[in-house]
Amino acid sequence: MNPRRRLLLALPALLLTGCGFQLRGAPEWPAELDPLHIGGLGARDPFYLTLVRTLRSAGVEILDARSPDAAELRVLSLRERRRVLSVTGAARISEYELVRVLDAELRLPDEDEPLPLGPLRASRVYVFDASAALSRSDREEELARAMDRDLQRMLQLRVQAEMGDRQAADAGP
Repeated sequence: MNPRRRLLLALPALLLTGCGFQLRGAPEWPAELDPLHIGGLGARDPFYLTLVRTLRSAGVEILDARSPDAAELRVLSLRERRRVLSVTGAARISEYELVRVLDAELRLPDEDEPLPLGPLRASRVYVFDASAALSRSDREEELARAMDRDLQRMLQLRVQAEMGDRQAADAGP
């Protein structure tokens, strides 16, 4: 391969690394919340399973049962709804909006009051194709998984912010 062509191909990568660009990683989980018990969801709930997998990959120990020494992330509710956004002139549905709302709280060891973490909201809009009506449920499941990932990221960021606020308040002026 021509050296000039190699340089042209490598130039975008060099520019990106030179400007400090990094892929967005998972938010850091505060060390004082390790180990953690997750309550309010069933052990086979898809949201629970992906949240556990995500936190374990960040190095967090997940406990199966509540412990007085462990923090508890309690999911109060995980609601979803689907609503019609637009209708064609022939009175047929053309767009849906899927919405998932997570409400949760964080209970710290040796503290009486929980920290509210929600509600957190994720939504997606998709165009309904009447000719592919059989694939609608597959598409909705795919979008639900994407919204779950968004909610989990928002949840981690909210926990990180709450714990940062607590540390700043404890440190005082």
